[in-house]
Amino acid sequence: MKNIKRVPLQSEIIEAIKQYIEQNNLKNGDKLPSQGQLVEMLGVSRSSLREAVKVLETKNIVETVNGKGIYVRNGSPNIIQAQIEFRKEKESILELLEARKILEREILHLVIQHATQEELDNIEKILNVVIEKYNNGDKQNNEDRQFHYAIYNSCHNRIMQQLILSINNLLSELWEFPLGMEEPFTDTIPLHKDLFECLRNRNLKKAITINEKIISMVIKEVKAAQ
Repeated sequence: MKNIKRVPLQSEIIEAIKQYIEQNNLKNGDKLPSQGQLVEMLGVSRSSLREAVKVLETKNIVETVNGKGIYVRNGSPNIIQAQIEFRKEKESILELLEARKILEREILHLVIQHATQEELDNIEKILNVVIEKYNNGDKQNNEDRQFHYAIYNSCHNRIMQQLILSINNLLSELWEFPLGMEEPFTDTIPLHKDLFECLRNRNLKKAITINEKIISMVIKEVKAAQ
């Protein structure tokens, strides 16, 4: 099993464990190395390993038995099926992102038409918290979600809000399962400030360009997920 030399995403740990199961031809009921051994073999923290194991448990690939260890629940043949299911779920994520891009294009048009100064001030207030946390290296996924929701609320169209929130709720579930991403796509955070400036200046064309760049970055990372 290869040592993961940089701070891993959950998906990298998950992939390493699945490869270990396949390479060692482990069957249902076979025991994996202990958590301590896996931590040492992979070069990751215990908390990162635990989160990855939780994802594998939801996929019925492994099972943790208290006081005994981690056991293979479904052996090598089922790993292949799990990979097929993963690819299908990844395709669904990409389709949801395409739908989000189309909807957000229209939402931005409505926001620029209808957003009040008070609503723009609220968006900016949330954005400042997002940027501050990003600069400090802190998690900002909740605030990032609030930033986008504040934009949606400013479009003054309840049907559009419900549609985009339904898509984003599905995406939020899929970031972690199956992608194993607790807080994905932080590289897009700096562009949020540019997006807000476009909204404040009522520049629709540039706002759409920046927003679609953000979504394209997300799509690229999803496609790269293993």
